[in-house]
Amino acid sequence: MHKMAAPSGAAPTAALEAPLSAPKYGTLIPNRIFVGGISGDTTESDLCRVFSAYGNVKSTKIIVDRAGVSKGYGFVTFETEQEAQRLQTDVSP
Repeated sequence: MHKMAAPSGAAPTAALEAPLSAPKYGTLIPNRIFVGGISGDTTESDLCRVFSAYGNVKSTKIIVDRAGVSKGYGFVTFETEQEAQRLQTDVSP
C-alpha cells in the first residue's frame, strides 16, 4: 500500500477535520427494529404474525448465511416509527 503525503501548506481534508465519533456501519431506519435470538426454524411470516400485535408490519427479514441457514437474528419494519416505539413501552422490563 502506498502512502501519499500532502503537499506542505495544503489545507486538511474535511475527513480529518471531522470530530471523532463511533463508526457508522449502516443507515438508521426509525421504524425498523432488530430481533435477536431467533430459533433456526422461525420463518419471516412467523415474525410478521408475532410483531403484528404491536402495529402494521411492513416487512420482515431473517438474516441467513451463504448456505441459507439462519444466523439467529433479523429485522422487523413497521409502517410508522410510533409502532416500532410501542415495543419499547409495552415490552420494557
